Amino acid sequence: MTSTTGTPPHPAPPQEPRDGYGYDVERMDPRAPERMGAGRAGRRRRRRPWVRWALFALSFLCLAAAALALYFFVILPLGFGTSLVAFTAALVPVAIVLAAVWWIDRYTPQPRMSLVYAFAWGAIGSVLLTLWFGGHFTAWISPSETDALIDSFLGTVIQAPVVEEAMKSAGLIGLLIWGRRYIAGPIDGVVYAALIGGGFAFTENILYFGNSFHQSQAAGEVDVFWQTFFLRGLLSPFAHVSFTALCGLGLGIAAERRSLMLYFGLGVGGLSLGMVLHALWNGSTFFIPVDPAAPLAGFLRYYVTVQVPIFVLLVAIVLFLRLREKRILRRQLSEYGRAGWFSPPRWSCWSRCASAAGRSAGQCATAPWRGWACAT
Repeated sequence: MTSTTGTPPHPAPPQEPRDGYGYDVERMDPRAPERMGAGRAGRRRRRRPWVRWALFALSFLCLAAAALALYFFVILPLGFGTSLVAFTAALVPVAIVLAAVWWIDRYTPQPRMSLVYAFAWGAIGSVLLTLWFGGHFTAWISPSETDALIDSFLGTVIQAPVVEEAMKSAGLIGLLIWGRRYIAGPIDGVVYAALIGGGFAFTENILYFGNSFHQSQAAGEVDVFWQTFFLRGLLSPFAHVSFTALCGLGLGIAAERRSLMLYFGLGVGGLSLGMVLHALWNGSTFFIPVDPAAPLAGFLRYYVTVQVPIFVLLVAIVLFLRLREKRILRRQLSEYGRAGWFSPPRWSCWSRCASAAGRSAGQCATAPWRGWACAT
């Protein structure tokens, strides 16, 4: 074929692949996004975003009222100075938990509003419901004639794991009721469960630190307070997180499979396993022999031989899930890159989508129901 001047056109120089992308291969169809079109005009569901926002606002108002009740009836009796010291000490373990949650959720971050809701439910809603139902549950399971040791055992090993884990997991059920998009996979379930468990531990630590600070003041020494801070703030910041994460993991796997039977089976299974681990943790104070000369020695042996291996196993599961999510995201983004969807104008469109949805541009790129407008 010749041009109008009678000379053949010069061949276009071969384009070098761009560096820095995982999909630097020859595109199968460079015009794929333009040829895709707008897709089928299926039946669209009528969306009412104001209903969701109204329900969110109502939930946060309820949590705010619960926070006021919790402050006036539980924290304020500790005294302003004691509660301030306890609050400051409780910031250390919760900061560790929040940093871990941020690292886990870095690839596909969840909407900020739902993350705030999860933490608020753990710190306020689940604590208040535990205080409300805990006494009734203990009275229900206690025999007619008991002594102080039996009451302490039933409250610590039976009532606390059952009621606390049930109330924390209720926040995960609430997120599923809000919409399946919040918990769409195992990592999502672990992230929300970790925030709920971290919030619960934050409020509980304030109460424990405040009581130990009172005891230290009464005894005229600070050993009681620092031992409590060492055990709860440094040795076990992820205790409640690990217990609740098992239920979140089960619900996340069920959400990924979209199976109602798995929702019930894995949800109840994860909740039950979390209760068992919680009871194992609390029961250590009754089953470990205490040496008066070294009261912490027996607990530290139990902690190293039992709790550390369990924690390491849970961490390995989370690392595996995070690596799996990274591979899925990389593979999906590579497929879009080969199709030519990542030209600068389209990436700008993904970024606008991310700003509107409160997510990352890469996550919006892998969500086809949000990305058709960017492909045309």
